[in-house]
Amino acid sequence: MEKKLQLLIAVILFAVTLTNISLAGDRNILLERFTSSTCGPCATANPALDAFLSATDPNRLSSVSYHMNWPAPGNDPMYLANPTDNTSRRTQYGVNSIPYWFMDGTYINGVSQPVLQAAFDSRTNVLSPITIVVTETANGNNITVKADIYCEFGVSIPTAIVHFSVGEKLITYASPPGTNGERIFKNVFRKLFPSTGTPVTLLPGKKISLEFNYTLDPSWQLSQIENIVFVQGYANEIYNSGKPTTDFNLISAPAYKVVNLGQSQSADYKVKIPVIASGFNSAVTFTAALETPVAGITTEFPDGNVLSNFPDSLAFRVNSTAAVPAGIYKVIVTGTSASGKVHKTVMNYLVGKNYALFGANRSQASYKVDNVSYNTSRLFTWDIGSSHTVEAVSPITVGNTRYVFQNWSNGGPISQTINVGTQEINLFATYKIQYKLLGLVSPSGIPATVNGGNIFYDSAAVATISPDPMQVQFNGKTYFFQSWLGSGTGSYTGPNPTPSLSVNNIFVETAIYDTIDVGISNYSSVIPSKFELYQNYPNPFNPVTNIKFDIAKSSFTTLKVYNSLGKEVALLVNENLNPGSYQYSFDAGNYPSGIYYYKISTGSYNEIKKMILIK
Repeated sequence: MEKKLQLLIAVILFAVTLTNISLAGDRNILLERFTSSTCGPCATANPALDAFLSATDPNRLSSVSYHMNWPAPGNDPMYLANPTDNTSRRTQYGVNSIPYWFMDGTYINGVSQPVLQAAFDSRTNVLSPITIVVTETANGNNITVKADIYCEFGVSIPTAIVHFSVGEKLITYASPPGTNGERIFKNVFRKLFPSTGTPVTLLPGKKISLEFNYTLDPSWQLSQIENIVFVQGYANEIYNSGKPTTDFNLISAPAYKVVNLGQSQSADYKVKIPVIASGFNSAVTFTAALETPVAGITTEFPDGNVLSNFPDSLAFRVNSTAAVPAGIYKVIVTGTSASGKVHKTVMNYLVGKNYALFGANRSQASYKVDNVSYNTSRLFTWDIGSSHTVEAVSPITVGNTRYVFQNWSNGGPISQTINVGTQEINLFATYKIQYKLLGLVSPSGIPATVNGGNIFYDSAAVATISPDPMQVQFNGKTYFFQSWLGSGTGSYTGPNPTPSLSVNNIFVETAIYDTIDVGISNYSSVIPSKFELYQNYPNPFNPVTNIKFDIAKSSFTTLKVYNSLGKEVALLVNENLNPGSYQYSFDAGNYPSGIYYYKISTGSYNEIKKMILIK
């Protein structure tokens, strides 16, 4: 009864819309620890980490604790609840011992308060390139989490992974669940959505919106649930994390402006407070300063520097003289509430410079910028008025898969010159994928090939294969094509000499030969007086029927089967035949019901007849 009441209260409390905001410009640092209830040293380290977390502003520091299945006996219940995702994070960092902890993706060697404080301070002094605004909506046990990620300034390698993490802020056991004596566990990780994260490309001034839905696990303490969104980029650096704010947040709009060099100019921006925490009603006063002061650049708030109503925005302007050298200048705008809460956002003022982003739609693709090769998205900062070359590399072959360039996003040719101005430069190359259909012959060594095999096909293209020839001399024996042996999803196994295959992946087709001609037989010693094609029997049939024909003189003979649309679906005979009466046993087990036509051609004689397959 008590648990049901607790669940009901938790659901009622949760069945509202919450807005979770990370700090804009400044950071919400993420502390990730790897621990276990069976780890003795963890029991010593965890209290020190928990004490540091408790003493630090929660708007500046978030935490997630991943539980491992070692040391022995490896029965940590928090690991066993989700081995996949806990192991995924361990693999991300290559963790092979515990306790182990990272701050914004960097390993911290030591658990003393001075060591932790120094690591924390080193990150708070580094502006985050992104702001994360997270919205949670709960409908009973069904939770919707939405994240809006604003990129405020350029990242040279802009590819990153967005992780949605669900955890419990506190779990208490009546008795230790493991062997190290711990009963109280903080910031326990529960689930990632999805397990491997969501790849994104961070473009200056652009917003990325993501949404995930999940159902609360009945074993979770609903009142302790905490959703954290974090973005991890190059060399495992975590650019920022998002969690509920207790006051306000800032966003710049736009994130950057581009102006020409050698002219007195200005650029207008907006400083926005889009969402505030429940109960926040303090006026916010703004100041602005360059990260590094530069003579000739000034800032102003044309309509005043105080906001009292929310959500709202404030006009902001950057001015520069003709003497300002080329460069990217970061202007840090600071908002301070009457109660002393401080947040920052960054606006970029590009003088004589512009961003240029290049990438491709496939990770296997490669391109060159100024003759230097890249295989990931890259952001460049170029001088206005300069020219650069970009070229897609095509084709790119990786084993039995090939990637072929189709187009650049600007419609330009595979190799083109980029003239840098004040306009946005954002080019992506689109590649199509091709798969190789491997054709083999068995027994190995016979002089036969697979027509249509060992070449690349566009994904979803239809390939028709055939053995060449149908019979062949090898080591003094005559070998006849028997059937195909297929390997891989979508491959064909069966007697049809000319199957049509949809190429959606790599697969192998092996043409099987033997010294016995199982398809065709000469059933009479009498030499026919004329060419003749007889009606198949039985007819209708399912799935085997016999087709008889007479050959009056030696001729190169083909016997083909067509569907009702006139498309060739099988090549039964394709060889020189001596005079005689022949029978071909046609197995249509891999064909759909319907009307089919079979045609014989000998050069001087052609005939077509109809047959009906009923399954």
